[in-house]
Amino acid sequence: MNETVQKELAQAREVCPTTSQRLLKEGALLVDVREPDEVAQVGFAGCDVVNIPLSQFEDRWQEVPRDRDVILACAVGARSLKATYFLMYQGYDRVSNMQYGMTRWAAKGFPVTGSAEAAGSAEAASSCCGGAADAASATTSCCGSGTAGTGSCC
Repeated sequence: MNETVQKELAQAREVCPTTSQRLLKEGALLVDVREPDEVAQVGFAGCDVVNIPLSQFEDRWQEVPRDRDVILACAVGARSLKATYFLMYQGYDRVSNMQYGMTRWAAKGFPVTGSAEAAGSAEAASSCCGGAADAASATTSCCGSGTAGTGSCC
């Protein structure tokens, strides 16, 4: 018998890099789902971070603790959102996705290893709006609108 099981999931919690910084200082764990070559170019620093590439996530998700807050991150937030939903499907309830990922983290001047300029190259290929975006508009808000609210980032 080959039945498909469907599970209703709540919307994933998303946090900006500034809120992520606060949560990390309060004891959250950052799980970076970027591939090793990306992490070698520029990595998250100044916090407790574990690298579980999305390509290995299905095999290694049990390494993510259930007993503390977890923030998942990647270059721009798309892959980490997939990992966030995957963990939610597995029953995790203390997980968040970092909106705009390493790109926004580095643009905010938060600690990194390697070259912060390398973080901008990921956004040039794929912005939060699904197309190319220049780094200046990305540091002010999503799509460069510069307005506070749901479309902007902190």
